[in-house]
Amino acid sequence: MRKKITLFLCLFFLDCSKDETRLECEFSEQVCFALDQLNLNKKIWIDSNITSYSMNIQFSCYCLAWEPYYVVVQEDVLDSVSGNEEWGYEGRPMTINALFEIIENKIIENPFLFEINYNSKYGYPEESYFDMDEMIADEEIGYYITNFQPL
Repeated sequence: MRKKITLFLCLFFLDCSKDETRLECEFSEQVCFALDQLNLNKKIWIDSNITSYSMNIQFSCYCLAWEPYYVVVQEDVLDSVSGNEEWGYEGRPMTINALFEIIENKIIENPFLFEINYNSKYGYPEESYFDMDEMIADEEIGYYITNFQPL
């Protein structure tokens, strides 16, 4: 019986603390939840202490570069990019840290529709998609990371 009461009290206080955190958020409940998830996964990413890695990153948008880029990051600095050479990569997030910033800014803009899936081991965003405005047909963007390898 004592264990059940202790468990109930723990769950009650955890639930209350979540509500208090949400009250401090100045955005909608959906945006606040997404920011909480982003921060949780960003902490997992930072705690993994991976500063050198390779990955494929692909963008889904009304742009001409459809193929994934192959990216190598050394000590949190972009070392090399290959793929889509004719289109370049300027203005695109090529590191996971840069992608976290882009995603956070997109969430804060309160998109019409969005979905983000994080890697369960390292916390980085594997897939993220944003439709910023229901009435605009060409502003959607998606970011997809595959073949991630710590170096």
